[in-house]
Parts: sequence; structure tokens; C-alpha cells
Amino acid sequence: MHEPARRTPRWAWALILGLAATQPLLYGITRLAPPEATVPTGLTIPDSALFLHSLDMFPSGFHSNYAACQAPEGDSSLRYYSVPHLWLYGVLGPLVRALPGDALFYYALANGLGALALLWAVHRFLIEAIPRHANAAFVLFALSGGPGGLLFLLSGLAGLHAHPDFDALFFRFGVYDLFEGAHGPPVLYYPRLYYTLSLAGCLGGLGAALRAARGGGTVSPAWMAAIGVAGFLNARFAVFSFGLLALFVLFSGARLDARAARALGRWAIPAAAGVLCSALLMRLNPATVENHQTAGAMAIWFSPFVIATGLHWVAAWPAIARGWRVAPARTRVLLGAGMGYLAAYAIGYVVYQTYHGNLLAGRDGSVAAAISDPALLGALAGAAWAWRRRGARETTEPDETPPWILVALIGFTALALSGFGQGWFLRFGPQRIQVLLWLPLCMAAAAGLAHWRMPAGRAIGGALVGMGVLSAAVALLFFQSPLGRAGAAGPYPALHTEVMHVDDAALMERIGGGTVLAPAPASDVIALRRGNPVVYGIGSFNLTTVPHARVRGAVETFFDPATPDAEREAIAREWCAAWIYCPATWPVPEATRTRLAAAAWLEQVADRGAGMLLRVREAASR
Repeated sequence: MHEPARRTPRWAWALILGLAATQPLLYGITRLAPPEATVPTGLTIPDSALFLHSLDMFPSGFHSNYAACQAPEGDSSLRYYSVPHLWLYGVLGPLVRALPGDALFYYALANGLGALALLWAVHRFLIEAIPRHANAAFVLFALSGGPGGLLFLLSGLAGLHAHPDFDALFFRFGVYDLFEGAHGPPVLYYPRLYYTLSLAGCLGGLGAALRAARGGGTVSPAWMAAIGVAGFLNARFAVFSFGLLALFVLFSGARLDARAARALGRWAIPAAAGVLCSALLMRLNPATVENHQTAGAMAIWFSPFVIATGLHWVAAWPAIARGWRVAPARTRVLLGAGMGYLAAYAIGYVVYQTYHGNLLAGRDGSVAAAISDPALLGALAGAAWAWRRRGARETTEPDETPPWILVALIGFTALALSGFGQGWFLRFGPQRIQVLLWLPLCMAAAAGLAHWRMPAGRAIGGALVGMGVLSAAVALLFFQSPLGRAGAAGPYPALHTEVMHVDDAALMERIGGGTVLAPAPASDVIALRRGNPVVYGIGSFNLTTVPHARVRGAVETFFDPATPDAEREAIAREWCAAWIYCPATWPVPEATRTRLAAAAWLEQVADRGAGMLLRVREAASR
């Protein structure tokens, strides 16, 4: 391939810049034109409570507003910042604070630059991995999505967003299309700078390694440094990326000479160093390790995944079938095992969910642990069938889709869905593989579209791009910003922390000094806007040495209407609460508010709408 073809074309740059600009633009819209009867909170997504708190980790001497009052470390400790990616925000903080103007705008701008770095690195990787279909694969990746965006708009036009069961019923159609997080389409993790920069370093470095392995140069020191930083920021992504690298080595069909070995080593060594440093830092706080293992112990939910990616698999099928025909015997055996496993898994899913009455409801949480082990029989059957057909290749067609990409697609899908060992495998967080699964899926879809007959190919390709544009727009406008919300009310309130009702803004002004006990995300808003210590919040997932499940359980018990008054008081005293806050935007049950207002150990300070502020009489001081 000639060198000019390796350049990122102008249209791709226009797409990259446009998508990257969404982050500062969305923050500006939320800041300058929030919905009626709302005010901005400063929290662009729920987890930004962690990121924004970490901006001041160095100037504050590692202070945390989430440190438990019983903690021997006090309010400030290095142990509170044992999660590696928080150090990215710690380094960013002094720069953001030094610039003139709104620091939160620069934070949003940094998120946009991270999105730019990721999309550019992905295009560079695609040029090296699948040059013939690189541009088509990039469009499918950058504008990824399933039917969730279209269905969300149609349900809104039908007036269903106000239905009390909408959030539960729509969940399976939107979770992997629209909800921010490590769910596949890149637009969903633009607000997480440590995701985008880590993936940019890993995938851009992989592209450089592939090129060097084929004799096109070397992995530069700059890329090695980027790979090491990526491994430090997100060890999981580095491990998954190494899986892609290993598959290239094993299934690329090219002889691994000394030049290729050097290129691959120049990727793997800094990545391993970054992962090692990450692991050593995490060991400072065992509670954080426990939190991550608990929260990430899940596989991909099968039915939402099929809904979000179904048309991608249809588009990719010709590439998978063509790759099967030209693949060598050992590759066929692995592909057969993977496809046999997925087929058995799908059958097991339907049987299990039908038996338990969950097929239509789509409650997928327990499925992986129940059916992954029996589905291994399908893997054995698929491998045996492929072994029997291990003879000469069925065609001499050129291999347009590298076998290692197909093995990655089938293998990553099988792993991401699985809970082997009756759930033992879930401790490794297989759902997170979805971030690295989306790219080979788009690569296979792009290659497959080239072999669909017209007009079917154009219809499928157009539908993929159309759904992707709609899902990206809905994800950005309705889920990463408050469009369509009135008075802070609307679908999925727990996912929306960017604005709050004016009643909350007024009540929070009445909070004095001392620890506040409030449900999340109101507690995170208080910690950010008022600077008070809080018992619980999304920030307490990392910024304390108390396991997240323990403090969350205490707060959930406190606001449970069935909890006796004496137990509520004991919880407030144990966690040194000086204030009890019931938010208007994310309201607690009315029965709880009534009992709190009548409690003798509390003094009601103010109430507005569904919000209420109370002071604890003779509260223990921190």
C-alpha cells in the first residue's frame, strides 16, 4: 500500500473533529441553557464525581470528602487515590485550575480531545489491520449503534416516556446503545477521559506494531510511552488489547521473524510495565480492589447485546463465511468451537429464560453463570465438526478479512458472554471486553457488506449508519445532556446528574458545616458544590477505605421506609452525620420523609417540593 493511503483522509478528520467537539458543546449547552426550573450541577455524568474530586488531589494533600469519619487515615491519605486513572485527573487538575475561565469547560474540552485521540488512533489501527475496508469500518465504528436511538425517539413521540414502567421495559433496548459506559459504541465513553486515552494508546500502538511487524518501520519511543501510560490507566484494556496482539501473532499467517518479534515486544513490554504499576498502586487500598471486583463481576447481557448488534452480525456474515472457507485447519477448529459455543449458548438462553418466565422481560443477570458450562458442549461439537472438515480449503479466494480478526470477533464474543465455573469467571469482569469487541465487529461488518448483493448490501449498510447516527445523537443529547427533561424529571433519573431541580439548589444553600447523609447522586453534588464531607456517594466507590457495599447498604437502610427510627438514628450517629438531606431531583419515598420529619432526634431546617433538609441534634463531629 502506498504511503498516501496511510494518511487519515479529510472527511475522516471532519468526522473525528465533529464527534470530539460534542463534549465541550454539550457542556456549554447544559451550562448556558439548562431546562426550565433546573440548574447545572457540574457533574456531567455520575462518575464525574470521582474525576472532578481528583482534579484537586495534589493541592489538597490527597483530601477526600468521602473518607469515613472512623477511618484511621483521617480525611487525607494517598490510599484514597489508589485507583490509577484518578492520577490522570490529578495531573490534569493544576492545568485546568490555572487556565482562565470555567474549569469545568476545560474538563469537558479534555474529554473532547480524548475522543479525538481515540478516533484517530482507531483509524490508524484499521489502516494496518484491514486496509481494503479501513474507511468503511471506521465509519461503522465512529457512528456505531443499534435500534435503541430510533426506538427511544418513537417511544417519546408515542408519549411512553412518562409511563411508570418505561425505564424497566426499555432497558434492554437502550443499555448497550445509549447508556454511558464501557458498552461498545465509542460515543458512550467520550465522557471518560481515561477510557479514551487508554484505548487510543493501546490501539494506536497496536497499529504501529502491526506495521513494524510487516517491515514498515518501528514502534517509536513515543508510542511505547503511550502504550505504557495506557496500561497504567486501564489495565483491563491493555490486557484485552494484548489479546488482539496475540491473535495476530498466532493467526496472521505471516512468519514471525526477528523484526516482527521486536515490534511486538516493543508493544508488550511497556504495556506490561504499565499494568504492573497499576496493580501495585491498587494494592494500597484493598477496599477499592473489592469494589471493582464486585461491581465488574458480570458478563454481557445476551438479549440487549443481540438487539444492539444484530444487524452488524447480519452484515458481517459473508465475511465470516468467506473467512471460514479460506482459513487453515487450526483456525477453522477454533472458529468452529467458538460458533458452536455461541449457538449452544443461544439455545440455552432461550430454554433457561422460558423456564423461568424471563424471556420477554429480559432479566439476564443470572443467565451467564447458569448456562456457560453446559454451552461448552456446543464448543466441543463445533470443534469436532470443524476437525472433520479440516481438509483442503474450499476456495482459493484471497483472504480479505484476516483470520485473526475473525477469531477475535468470535472469541471475544464468547468470553464476554460467559460465566464459566458456575460464575467463577465473572470475577474478571468479562462484560468490559465489549469495548474491544465492537471494533472487530465493525471490521467484519465492513468486509461483509462488500460481498452482499445490491441492493441488499446498500440497504443493510444504510440501515447500520442510519441507526448509528440516531443512537449517537440520542446518547449525546438525551443521555449525556438534559434535552427533553422538564424540571429535572424524565426517563432514567439516576443516569442524569448534569442538572438538578431549583428546589435542590435552594435547599443546598442552607447546609452548614459537617457531614451530610444523602442518597447518591445528591450526595456527590453536595460534596462538589458545598465541599461538605458526605457519608455516601458515587465518589465513595474509590475515595475511601470502606467497602462500597457496606456504606451503600447503610444509606439504603437509612432511607428505607420500613427501617425503625432507632435504627436510623444509630446509622446517622455511626457515620457522624450532622445533616440529613432528601433531594427533590432524586426523591426518597414519601413515607421516609414523613418519618424523618417526625423524628425527635432531627430538626427540620427547610423543605421545598419533594426535597427536605434536616439537622441532627447533638450530632457527633468529624
